[in-house]
Amino acid sequence: MARLRPWSSLAFRLALSYSALLILTLTTVLAVFYVQTVGVLHLRADRQAENHLRRLLDKHTQYGQSALEDEIRWMLQDGQDTDTEIVILSDAQGQVLMGNAKAEPLRKLSSMGVRDLKVRRGAEVALARVAVAELPNGQVLAVGSDLQAVHYMEELISRASLMAVCVALILAVAGARIFRRLVGDRASEIRSTMARVAAGDLRQRIPEGGPEDEFTQLNRDINSMLDRLEQLMEGIRHVSNTIAHNLRTPLTRMLLQLRNAQNAPASEQSATVQRVAQEVEELGVIFEKLLQIAEVESGTSRNSFAQVDVRALLVDLVDLYAPVAEDGGGSLRSEIIGSPVALGDGDLIASAVANLVDNALKYGGVQSAHATQAPAADIVLRSAQAPEQGPGSPLGVEIVVRDHGAGTDPQVLEKMTTRFYRARSDQQGYGLGLSSVQAIVQLHGGRLEFQNVYPGLQARIWLPAVPDAHPSS
Repeated sequence: MARLRPWSSLAFRLALSYSALLILTLTTVLAVFYVQTVGVLHLRADRQAENHLRRLLDKHTQYGQSALEDEIRWMLQDGQDTDTEIVILSDAQGQVLMGNAKAEPLRKLSSMGVRDLKVRRGAEVALARVAVAELPNGQVLAVGSDLQAVHYMEELISRASLMAVCVALILAVAGARIFRRLVGDRASEIRSTMARVAAGDLRQRIPEGGPEDEFTQLNRDINSMLDRLEQLMEGIRHVSNTIAHNLRTPLTRMLLQLRNAQNAPASEQSATVQRVAQEVEELGVIFEKLLQIAEVESGTSRNSFAQVDVRALLVDLVDLYAPVAEDGGGSLRSEIIGSPVALGDGDLIASAVANLVDNALKYGGVQSAHATQAPAADIVLRSAQAPEQGPGSPLGVEIVVRDHGAGTDPQVLEKMTTRFYRARSDQQGYGLGLSSVQAIVQLHGGRLEFQNVYPGLQARIWLPAVPDAHPSS
């Protein structure tokens, strides 16, 4: 199986996109931090220079020139901020009279207030932030500090920010690749399983172990789809084999009868033709029922779904089949609670229930050893609104057909909806009635269940209900 390039992977692109957004956010935060920090350092240097200058000017104003010079000497010798402190007292021509630095190049300072100034301290030249004022005698006083510490802090923050962005970028790319690999490994299980299924092995399933996440739910859904697909394919194989078997015997019998009729008298030929015609009609009925089931399974009938008054539908069925049950010595009665309304095709639902009633009439009585006709069947046709499986399940319409016969073998219950399956070969039929019921119930999104209730067999149809609906006429 070919491996995708990293950029071809949706998981990689998605992870990288979110990482890029994270890096952009980190860069923005670091930029704001840098600007704010540097701004605070510059503002602190400005205020410190202004305070020192104001204090020295007040000293000069109150006590004169000598007091100013004494204060300058004390500042230079007090041992505080000696590495960064700048003090310059120059004459009107720019010559330094006192201080620990001089302007570079040496000149008279003409711009007053807070400003940047390049100064020389010993052999070093540095950029300083100073507050400048001109004294009444023409001298110029500049007080402040060099910006070497501020520049060092700026450089430190810049390097740290750049390093953080680089580390975040490396982690983003590495995380995107790891995320791609994790998603790719989970997806590879699905791809490899589907490849084996496409090759014809319908028994393959995707492992569902691990944490309960989106992939686990997807695996479970795909496995359910594969289960259904395998069932359908098995059904198709079974139907194909059964049709071939059921057709081979009657076709062979018809062929032999026609060949024998070639040399038979005219009277015998007519009887042979009648028997052959009857068998052809029976084959036609089988194919017609198969076509009806296929049409139901195609889902085209969903376009004509409407509200179905289940009460009226069951009353009509009881009126139709009650005389048949009474003729056989049995009975058919209904128990309908409320006014259940289902969404679907009324004709198809009636056909499904009729098939169940017909099945109960055939097998729902107690057959005696010397009986020469169908056993008597006591059948109850019941309907009400009920949950699908239990409390908390979706509310729907329940239709139950129950007889009071001997029931059936539990192994037979699992095969009752299999096409062409007949529990008793002594009864007439083609084994397609309950298959048709199953197809109709699945078309309506419902459930069909069979259960031995001792005495008798119960068939239960559950269909989704129409909430707060009124039966349509």
